[in-house]
Amino acid sequence: MTEAYRNTVERNKAICDYYNAGHKLRECASKFQLGRQRILQILQAGGAWKPYVKTDRTKYIGVNVSEDTKVALKELADAEGKSVSKFTADVLDRVVAEGEVP
Repeated sequence: MTEAYRNTVERNKAICDYYNAGHKLRECASKFQLGRQRILQILQAGGAWKPYVKTDRTKYIGVNVSEDTKVALKELADAEGKSVSKFTADVLDRVVAEGEVP
């Protein structure tokens, strides 16, 4: 095994480890100075790639919620003239301040 090949194998393992530690494709690409597509190829070859699987519940503002909840949040936020993110942040701040955290 040549030194260049050994270095490539070590780099690819480091990329897989970095990705598995929770970093996104673009973060891996930036850190290792490679394109996102090349990072994806390396992750797929290394068995580390976790493709997105759509379910009946999707992430919304960082939390899994149903479609009905999304609609209700949007309606409540609109009624207060706020974005959903601002409305949700205000509600969470109020709940924490009042000590009503379950």
